[in-house]
Amino acid sequence: MIGPMHQDVDGIVLAGGPGRRFGRPKAGIVLGGTTLVERAVRALAERCRGVVVVSRPSVPLPPLDCPVIHDRPGPDAPLVAVATGLAAVGAEATLVLGCDIPFAGPVLDDLLAAPAGLAVVATDRGRPQPLCARYPRTRTLAACERLLAADALPVRGLLDAVGALGVEAHPPALLNVNTPEDLARAVALLPKAGA
Repeated sequence: MIGPMHQDVDGIVLAGGPGRRFGRPKAGIVLGGTTLVERAVRALAERCRGVVVVSRPSVPLPPLDCPVIHDRPGPDAPLVAVATGLAAVGAEATLVLGCDIPFAGPVLDDLLAAPAGLAVVATDRGRPQPLCARYPRTRTLAACERLLAADALPVRGLLDAVGALGVEAHPPALLNVNTPEDLARAVALLPKAGA
């Protein structure tokens, strides 16, 4: 069940990864007749007042019903994409979702239900997934800038910088499609995931 639309939340889909382990960019991979980027846009559009997709010129994307912006110059790191997206949206509360997490819908609702103003991250048995999180925009963008200036690129460092609290996800919410084997697992889960 999808929760209510949140008029005070914007969504950011990260869709610029080259998909090295997959052999091609993951944004255009099809799961259940829909590309991963379209699935992520839909998941956020159902919950947020506006959505942007952060990608790269080298990543082919299908036509999308939302703005697509390109990563700002900088290292090849998800932290750059998060900063790019945060700078492009206006709402203070932002949902960030990697396009390769196709079953995140239920945990997105849990992230939205957390107390306002907090940074909250989806976790799998306590292990955080920083690309499925709700961040306070101003504080998180400032933290991104500090980390990037210090060349501290692992995106997990952002969680400590903003004091993110964990919200435990229930499988398969955080299944990450990184390889053809992951995609096969996701295809097998489609009927159960209702996605």
